[in-house]
Amino acid sequence: MDILEDRVPLLNLDDFEGESSSGYDSPVFVSDSEPSLSSSGGETDNSNSGSSSENDISSESDDEGDDLDDLENPGETMHVNSTETVVNNIKYILSMPQLCDVTFEIGPQRFLVYGLKAVIGSRSKVLQDMMLQQKSPQMQRKTKKNNNQNILIHNYDIDVFRQFINFVHTGSVVMDVTTVVGMTCAAEEYDVPELSGACWGYLRRCSTTTTNIPILQNETDRYSGHCAAKEIKRMLSQEISPLRRKETVV
Repeated sequence: MDILEDRVPLLNLDDFEGESSSGYDSPVFVSDSEPSLSSSGGETDNSNSGSSSENDISSESDDEGDDLDDLENPGETMHVNSTETVVNNIKYILSMPQLCDVTFEIGPQRFLVYGLKAVIGSRSKVLQDMMLQQKSPQMQRKTKKNNNQNILIHNYDIDVFRQFINFVHTGSVVMDVTTVVGMTCAAEEYDVPELSGACWGYLRRCSTTTTNIPILQNETDRYSGHCAAKEIKRMLSQEISPLRRKETVV
């Protein structure tokens, strides 16, 4: 009871007797560093207690300010990178014709490869122009029916062109010696520089192996109608000459 009596000046309960309470009480700050009570039970110095409370309030305000400064620090950010999820979602969309808005018909057999015009147009200016300039009456009727555009693509193997379109959408492709020539032709014809650079680098590595030369020559003949095939043929001839000289010496 002595302790309650000594702390009444901070919140005098007697002053509220007989009055209706509003239901909200003012916050009371009591410092843990208040001077200890005298052994005689006398009151402590209220001025010191009030000063200590004010110091605590000021200290808490300073701490809150520091916390706000920390939150406002531009370095306190988090970067979330989830490109794999996006790529997987795009692959799923490409597997669902009803979710795509452009269809490529490949070769005489008219094999179908699906895509998204917005993505393709942003990656290849050549394909963008093809999609924008195609205005045949048959195409217009199809567009009105299902909002899908069909584009004929000649002189490409279906697997090569499908992989090319997948790269345009996802930025990833797996090539081997049997597909690199066709992929190079597609990258050059449709102006996809990052794929073109990768293809030429891979072609040079493949052409240094004697067992790869016949395969590359055969694929080059298949794509002889493409401009890039002529350059590939010239590169192969330059690689074959040193190899033949080595075989003659041996």
